[in-house]
Amino acid sequence: GATKQGVNEKDIDLAIVLQLQEIFAESGGNIGVYFTRTDDSNPTFDQRVQLANKSGADLFISVHNNSTRSGRFSSVRGTQVMYNETSEESRAFAEICLEEMTGHLGSRDKGLVEGNSIYIIRTSEVPVALIEVGFMTNKEELELLRSEEYQHAAAQGIYNAVMRAFAEGY
Repeated sequence: GATKQGVNEKDIDLAIVLQLQEIFAESGGNIGVYFTRTDDSNPTFDQRVQLANKSGADLFISVHNNSTRSGRFSSVRGTQVMYNETSEESRAFAEICLEEMTGHLGSRDKGLVEGNSIYIIRTSEVPVALIEVGFMTNKEELELLRSEEYQHAAAQGIYNAVMRAFAEGY
């Protein structure tokens, strides 16, 4: 992933996921959650998607952070969600994720993005959403992404999306 000002995307992504793990643990609910990583490991793309496919998962979320193509700082900011364009369920789930994330974070809605060029999206057998929480190439957003409070808010937005998706029949 991206690296800006000595900050690695993978570290922000992991921090958000660890916050999400805590939220699920504290919820007392009966939702089984599988994580592709809870430490500084690097499973292959195939290992990641096969966890979702072989576990009988109902939903698959991949947490990331964005950067501009050039990698230079810019004013571009906001949350995007990629989905499998051949699956209406994936698109609808991605829309839920985008609404919950932008609503909870107060981030700019950068929209849904067709994602079948991404291996884990096109090979997922379950509704998939790849959430780009924010842009590391935006100085203000990078500072937010580095903060534990914002990471927790992102995790809460993801949790809310999962709970809403199940409430809506996933």
